Amino acid sequence: MERKNIRGQDSGLGDLLCEAAGWNDGFVTRKERKYGCDIAFSDIDGKAAAALGRREGRYCTVRGDDVARALAYAMKQLASARKVLFAGLGNSGLVADALGGETVRALRKLCDENTPIATLEPLVKAVTNLDSAAMVKAVAREYRPDLVIVADALVTREWEKIGASYQLTTAGICPGSGAGGNGDMIDGAYLGTAVLAVGVPMIAVLRDGGERRVIPYDAEATVRRCSALIASAVFAAYS
Repeated sequence: MERKNIRGQDSGLGDLLCEAAGWNDGFVTRKERKYGCDIAFSDIDGKAAAALGRREGRYCTVRGDDVARALAYAMKQLASARKVLFAGLGNSGLVADALGGETVRALRKLCDENTPIATLEPLVKAVTNLDSAAMVKAVAREYRPDLVIVADALVTREWEKIGASYQLTTAGICPGSGAGGNGDMIDGAYLGTAVLAVGVPMIAVLRDGGERRVIPYDAEATVRRCSALIASAVFAAYS
């Protein structure tokens, strides 16, 4: 199968979250059209979670034109807060895993000392020799936010979702799960406060005579665009 403008990757993809929202129309509870975007919300209970292989929680996907405004709207629907800790996961040294760190840097440009949003880039254990989930927990214990927002790159099996399908969940995320890791789940039970995870697929796992992971030829530009949109949404929703 020929695919143009794709760069193959064999390994060393960094800590990526397996795609959070595996949508099934039977579990989508509400669909909306706002700001030129399609927004789908789903509440997944224990029975649905078992059927889908997902964790219990609220899920949302946003696709379309004015993503920043639509994401801000969706974030406020899922979680309210007066004081936020934003953690950008991943390894900024790997372009496909740089979404979290790039979003932290984009958000810092929007915030000042009066903005009730703190930022953290814990990187990955291979770089710091510290567990990223434990770092988030330690900072959250000190900062005492109403909400912890955690951003990470996602993995998908659908190429068209790369850089286009913005996903949110209150169910939490596990750093490194996209690369086969099994670290601590960053969720409300672990942190003792509300959690909202946000991400965009940056890697596609394709099967065409084998299994390979690929990223778009313009991955750096895609990461910058997506991180800027997420940062704008977080700032609009919680500043």
